[in-house]
Amino acid sequence: MDDDTKLESAYALETPEDNLRLYEAWATTYDADFVEGAGYRLPKLVADAFLALESSGPVLDVGCGTGAVTDHLPKHIVVDGLDLSRDMLDVAGKKGRYRRLIEANLLETLPIETASYGGVICAGTFTHGHVGGTALPELVRILRRGALVVVTIRDQVWDSMGFGYAFENLHKTRMITAPDVKAERIYANPHLAPGKHGNGMAYLTTFRRR
Repeated sequence: MDDDTKLESAYALETPEDNLRLYEAWATTYDADFVEGAGYRLPKLVADAFLALESSGPVLDVGCGTGAVTDHLPKHIVVDGLDLSRDMLDVAGKKGRYRRLIEANLLETLPIETASYGGVICAGTFTHGHVGGTALPELVRILRRGALVVVTIRDQVWDSMGFGYAFENLHKTRMITAPDVKAERIYANPHLAPGKHGNGMAYLTTFRRR
């Protein structure tokens, strides 16, 4: 399966089983094929935004995949990784950057105690065929008051997968601060991106637990 086919398959995912099958096949070459080969910007954008704001650990890397965000975080920050795919977690674990790796489904109650984390980071998980806005309340549950959250959300799914509604409801009920949302290019060089996705945009979204 070439890079274009893998990315198209990722955008077409519908079930957790679909995710597991794709990332089982992609895990060992994901960094070289996609993160490096396609000039994928989101991991560094998330890390830079998190570091620019005052925060405390530990931090949960949601949908951590192979650990691309931690490549841009200083080693003193304590990070746990969560992903649906055991194969991706196995690759992430070899980087030696995570304190703990958690295999879990974001559409279910997470095996994490309430108010466990001082921050959440997430790059690329909230996109076509993956996880919608219904996952946000559970992420808020595991955060301490004042915890910093930096996530990316594909612009095309902001409304269609319920993110706008979820943020509005969480803010209205005083669970989170008003999100700061900035549009960012997903790929550094559109010509390196797979298929027709070179001009893809994502919303870099930052907020805190109240």
